[in-house]
Parts: sequence; structure tokens; C-alpha cells
Amino acid sequence: MQKHSLERTVIALFTLPCLVLLGLLIFLIVHFKLDFLEGTTLIIALLAPSIVVFTALYRRFFNTLDSVAVQLDGLANEEFTVWHLAKYSAGRVAGLKRDLHTIAKRIQNKRHEYAQNESFIFDFINELELPIIVIDSQSQVYHHNQAASNYYQKTNLLGNDLTSLGLSVDADKWQLEQNNQRHKVVAHPLQRGNRHYRLLVFVSIEQSLRHNEKEAWQKLVRVLNHEVRNSLTPIYSMAQSLQELPKLTQSDLQTTMLNVIEKRAEHLLEFVASYSKLSQIPSAKLDSVSTDEIAKRCEALFPDVDIIIEQSGKITCDIEQLEQALLNLVKNANEANLTANSSGVTIRINQTDNWQISIEDNGIGVDLNDNLFVPFYSTKPEGSGIGLVLSRELIRNQNGELTLTNKTEKPGAIALIKFQN
Repeated sequence: MQKHSLERTVIALFTLPCLVLLGLLIFLIVHFKLDFLEGTTLIIALLAPSIVVFTALYRRFFNTLDSVAVQLDGLANEEFTVWHLAKYSAGRVAGLKRDLHTIAKRIQNKRHEYAQNESFIFDFINELELPIIVIDSQSQVYHHNQAASNYYQKTNLLGNDLTSLGLSVDADKWQLEQNNQRHKVVAHPLQRGNRHYRLLVFVSIEQSLRHNEKEAWQKLVRVLNHEVRNSLTPIYSMAQSLQELPKLTQSDLQTTMLNVIEKRAEHLLEFVASYSKLSQIPSAKLDSVSTDEIAKRCEALFPDVDIIIEQSGKITCDIEQLEQALLNLVKNANEANLTANSSGVTIRINQTDNWQISIEDNGIGVDLNDNLFVPFYSTKPEGSGIGLVLSRELIRNQNGELTLTNKTEKPGAIALIKFQN
């Protein structure tokens, strides 16, 4: 298919009248019976000026178009003078020149505005106390603030690559390869003209860590205060009473008091040992275990428990630590049933998005409060408050999670173990 062009169209439009004029001249030559010399002279005299004028018009027209193209190319390259069309002071080309001048002025103003915005952004970055680095398309430092220099303990970071900064990126997620648990890197796109940059902000998570540490210490102090005070108060009271008793009298009472002191001291030793148990959970030995194998081992451990496998497959877990968690959870379920004068515990294995093992009882349910997984917090008179916390830590050690909920349609609670696979 032949392509259309302005040049071909202009030439065709001029050729048509020339052909008509040439035909008319030939008719006149034949009609007046002019000889060859006379006919040639007539054709040259009338046709040649038309060709010369057309050629001049053609060049002037397309030279003007070339000037417009050069001017537009200059605007694209941020050259804002309109000198290519300076010789035209009237007519449509002059109007086009004015339009191009207006466009150039607007582009220049926008460019100045963008430069001011960029300057403001970089000045603002320099004033921030957070370490900030601007990375160019070659993954090198284009700009940084003083906080970034202080962070890396270097005066000038310009030109440094990601490796030298201890930075890595995977699927647009930036990470610090250094052993730094106090900052995380947040990336934002930044564009300057046709150039693309990345704004890397080193966000401090110190405050969040301190808040979590404060909460953990508050819970720990609350538990220690409760347990130690409950043990020391009667010991102190009985010690005073023993001092006030007459010698060689009330021997039975003395014996009772000494027994109580012994029991409370023993409780404190168990209390400290329980904390040690929480902090010494060994690393999980993960393996792919079939649901049938888990069910068989549960049947051996819990002969009175109903075990239901809704989906069969393999679960990645540490079977020994899983059994230890299930021992605690089934024990809690049986105790909940005794409180409600009911019976029946069910272990259910199924898979939705993840593998799940649920332990269901028919008790009165659980009090879902913030202290549920606080060490040594227990709603049972003789409860140690360690079994539920230890069970959750055992499950988390296997990349899982343990949650407690109440049944919706009937009394009872559900302890749900959810694995990642």
C-alpha cells in the first residue's frame, strides 16, 4: 500500500495545471501551424516561469515546515528561544510563531516550578533527622542527607552502590543486610523529567520496639508481683507469729506454720523453674508428617478423645513439640468439661488455606481477655498459668499460631492450631 506524503500531494497538485497548460500550448501550436522553433519558444516562455515559481514556493513552504520541526525539537530539549521563525512578522506563520513562543514560555515556567519543587524536596530531606538516600537508575547514590552520613559514618555517599551500603532489593522490597534491627527501609518512586529515582527512607522502629518491651516488662512485673507477694505475705506473717509464740508451746501450730512456709517456698521454686522452661524451648525439627500418623499418635495419647480427619495430607511440623502442645490443650479441655459437668473432647484435622488442628471441648467457654496468654495468669484455682503460654510458644516455634475462641452455637471453647503450609 502506497504511503501518503505532503510532498507528493503538493507535486501532484502543481503537475495538474502544468499538464493542462502544456496541452493548451500544444493545441495552439497545431491550430496556428507553428514550426518547431516557434512552438518550443512558446512552451518555454509560458511553462518555464511556472516551474520556477513552483520550485521556489515548494522550497519556501517546506523550509518553513523544517523550521517549525527544528523549533519543536528545541522545545523538547528545553531550548526556549523562537529564533527559527524570526523573519516572519505577519501572517499565519507569525501566528504560529507566537503560539510556539507561548508554549515555550509555559514550559519554561513549569520547568522553573519543577526545579523549585525539587529544590524544596531536597532541602526538606536535608533537614530531616531520618536517614534518607536518593538512588538513581544505575542503583547509585544521587543525593543523601546528613542523617544518612551519620548513619553510615561517612561524609560523602554520592556514587556509592547498593552493595557498599549494605542494601538489597527483592520484588521491590528493600532490606538492610547489616545486622540492624532498629531500622526498616521504605522506598518511594521519584521522577525528575525523564529520569527515575528511588527515595529510600530509613524508618526507625525503636519507638515501637520500646513500646513492646515496655508492655512485656509490665506484664512480667505484674505476674512477679502477684506470685511473689502471694507467697511472701503469709511467710512474713507466720514468721512474725512464730517469734511471738511462747517457747515450748503450740508445737502443732508451729509445725503447721513451718509446713506452709515450706510449701510457699516450694511454689516459688516451681515458679522460677517455669520461667526457665519458657525460655529454653529447643529449636523445632520440622518434618513432613502425615495426618494419619498424627491421628494414630493422638489415639495412643488420648484414648477417650474423638479424632476426626476431614482432609488427609501431610503437615510440616515437629511432631514431638506438637504432641507436647496437644497434651496441655487436651488437659485444659478436660478440666473445662469437669467445671461444666460435661464430657467430650474432639480433635479435628482439616485444611482450608492452611492445615489446622482444633481441640474442642464442651465446657463453659473461656474468658477472652488480654491476659489469656500472659505467663502464670490462670482463671483456675490450682492452675499454674504456664500450660497455655508454653503451648503457644511450641506452636510458634513450628511457624504456626495458636488461638482460643468460644463456640458460637453451643457452650464450649476451641483451641485452634494453624500452620503456615
